[in-house]
Amino acid sequence: MPVLTELPATHLATTSRLADRLAAGWALVVALLLVVVFRGHGFDDPYITYRYAANLAAGEGFVYNPGERVLSTTAPLYGLLLAPAAAAGLDLPLVSNALGCLSLGAGALAFWWLGRLAALPIAGGVAALLYPLSPQLVFTLGAETSFFIALALWGFVAIAARRPVWTGLLMAGASLARADAALAAAVGALGVVLAGGWRAMQRYAAVYLLTMTPFLAVAWAYFGAPLPATLGAKRSQAHIPGSRSYASGLLGLVTGLAGQPLFWPLFGLAPLGLVAGLRRRGPLLLPLAWGLLHAAAYSLLGVTAYFWYYGPAVVALVAAAALGAAVLAEWLRALAGARLGTVALAALVGAVLVGQVLALGAIAARPDARLALYREAGRWLATNTAPGARVGALEVGVIGYYSGRPMVDFAGLIQPELAQVFRAGGDYGVAARQAIATLRPAYLVSQEAALPLVTAEPALAARCAPVAAFADGRYPAPLRIYRCTWP
Repeated sequence: MPVLTELPATHLATTSRLADRLAAGWALVVALLLVVVFRGHGFDDPYITYRYAANLAAGEGFVYNPGERVLSTTAPLYGLLLAPAAAAGLDLPLVSNALGCLSLGAGALAFWWLGRLAALPIAGGVAALLYPLSPQLVFTLGAETSFFIALALWGFVAIAARRPVWTGLLMAGASLARADAALAAAVGALGVVLAGGWRAMQRYAAVYLLTMTPFLAVAWAYFGAPLPATLGAKRSQAHIPGSRSYASGLLGLVTGLAGQPLFWPLFGLAPLGLVAGLRRRGPLLLPLAWGLLHAAAYSLLGVTAYFWYYGPAVVALVAAAALGAAVLAEWLRALAGARLGTVALAALVGAVLVGQVLALGAIAARPDARLALYREAGRWLATNTAPGARVGALEVGVIGYYSGRPMVDFAGLIQPELAQVFRAGGDYGVAARQAIATLRPAYLVSQEAALPLVTAEPALAARCAPVAAFADGRYPAPLRIYRCTWP
């Protein structure tokens, strides 16, 4: 018998197979539409992982700079999964975006099944509608965010279905795709105990550890450490003067949503759902608890406010709002009858959906202008520089991927020893100057209007001459490439 209080016995809710097909159809159609609209979306950070995949496919090893065994990707499993696509000559950014869109659809379907297994089809349906269109998640396309979240959500479904072996496999996959998914695994462990007792927990733990241990052992032997070096670098970046903390960014995210009337139903439903989740303790409480735990952990770690860190917080908001919708539906049914209650709830959820679609339209209409500039710069470097020429830049993802050149990263992700500059209170300019002085890159890629380096240092200007420039009217100065000569 379970030692702790059991979760309420889960069972298939009284919904038809038609509803299951509609949920699956919605998930697939939304995923495909997102692929079409956001196939060219991206940002710099995921290209670091793409380069790991490309180098592995090319026989250079699972490294960023060939010959330098540093784990600078936060998504090792994701990079390994992309390697066959790289070997086949496919466009990795497009493949990753498609995988991310399909993962959003898979996450929506997982939410539906969590509601179905909890006998809360309204909650599952609302979550399945809102989750894949969340602008904060779509904005992360290209990265591993929606992929590891989908694995974690299906791990929660496996808990609700009392499948501890599948839970262990899915949670291990999520943790290998992104290390902080270990928090989802911890929540999952508690869920397994409550749902199936300690014997189920033993099976879950055994599968999770047996899956994780070989990967961690290989990483330790290959890189000298089992965890990505980027965690320390990004914690150090929080010491940069003017840096924004995770907690501050989360507050800004909530404030931004609260300032848009179409999203107000979320903030009415979520508190109601939080109370309902704590009272009912059903499967939908698991993603809610994970999102809250993740937000608390990242706030305590003191990392900087990178937008792709907020995926689990969005999961918590969606889960809470969905539970709140189920409670509200019961109230409205009792007060106004089933038909009027359904219309009122549909209006609230519809308002949020309209807000999401408008936000997605704005994202699609304003792609990151840096991508095209960095791509041009990378291709110029690939054509006009020697294969072993070192290139220094503040953002190395896109430039490094398209150039194929060894990169010197002023942010400390590829050369984590630079993180000590930030811990000492230095900024990116200080780190860049130290990296240039010690590693002496043959080329610099610099947006001088944003981070003056060559123009601010006469000694550097004497050694580094501009050889290429890439302009965009949205920026006050072109992105320039400088060739540097050193004694």
